[in-house]
Amino acid sequence: MKSNIYSYTLPALLFSSTISVAGTGFISPNGTGNGYSIDKPASINSVNTLLSDPNLDTIKLMPGTYIQEDAIYLRGGSHDIQVIGDEQVIFSGDYNFTPEGNAGFVIARSNISFENLQFLNTRYCFRFKNYNVTNVKIDKITAHNTMSCIDFDSNITATVENIVVNNVKSLGYFKSGVRINGKTPRNISITNSIFDALASSSEETKSCHITGISVSGFVEDILIKNVTITNNIGAITNCGEYQQGDGVMVNADASNVSIVNTVVGNSKDADFDIKGKNTTLLDVTSLSGKEARYNMKLWNNDFTCKNCYIHIANINAIQAIDAKVNFMNSTFKVNDHIEICDLRNYTDAISSVTFANSHYSSYGELSIIPEHVDNCIK
Repeated sequence: MKSNIYSYTLPALLFSSTISVAGTGFISPNGTGNGYSIDKPASINSVNTLLSDPNLDTIKLMPGTYIQEDAIYLRGGSHDIQVIGDEQVIFSGDYNFTPEGNAGFVIARSNISFENLQFLNTRYCFRFKNYNVTNVKIDKITAHNTMSCIDFDSNITATVENIVVNNVKSLGYFKSGVRINGKTPRNISITNSIFDALASSSEETKSCHITGISVSGFVEDILIKNVTITNNIGAITNCGEYQQGDGVMVNADASNVSIVNTVVGNSKDADFDIKGKNTTLLDVTSLSGKEARYNMKLWNNDFTCKNCYIHIANINAIQAIDAKVNFMNSTFKVNDHIEICDLRNYTDAISSVTFANSHYSSYGELSIIPEHVDNCIK
């Protein structure tokens, strides 16, 4: 009797286990199959059919170049699923820094991750519009010639939160490497990434207001960590007399932005242009560069920069506009001919820059105190 129980129960358990195990779907550049076997990969246009299948936990994109003429909206399903590029997967569009060309992915579902994808001449890599989207991870992405690789629309009022952007390398973008905007996005991290607008970019391939990472709108709880940003030099033609370009820009309505262990250099206006509330600056480096006016422009709030390194820019290191700024345990590489501070008061606030346990480097000497440090407090 005991042997009969085992003989009937075990097959039943095996059958139950088989139907509950999630599987893998397959897509290829020229796929025509249903996508349920590696021998019958589907077209990228069938991606939402596979995303909707709760029995799949992975969609593998097979090697090759996927030609895009328009954006692909990822809507199918809501269960956890990952989209992974196998070896070299390239999405290629016709974006040429004009209003034409709209290739890239629009993320319109939650609980999805992307890994090991490349984007060439696409308007975006990933775009967030006014859809409820949570728990998204974007990892191991490279991009060249995009408008903004990661982009959040300015009209977002839906729930958009818990977005992880990691290990992204975006080169030669028109507006931004990452552009965060909207009224409701929150809990967004950008880590271990490189954004280089390329000093060699031509005039027509960059915006007047180019930025490595741009944070605007009423977004909150943003982390920028272990990031390198370089060569954000805005266009000149039809852009006004004041040439723009920032490494990290945080506008006034954004709050709770943390910038940690981030290196920025050769931004036309400022490496860091910060207006947001409750901004954390920790272990940041501003390298300036031959094009840079300022290392930091800090507005309308109190700021503390801990363990920061500032290689003084061409006009001033710190422009404090209605702001009180304190540097702690920081180092400034100074120039005798350039003042550290530019204090501006447009309201009743009294701007100041103070230094606690900080050092000034000149030709390797760390014990000097520049004469113009006294001008940082008025």
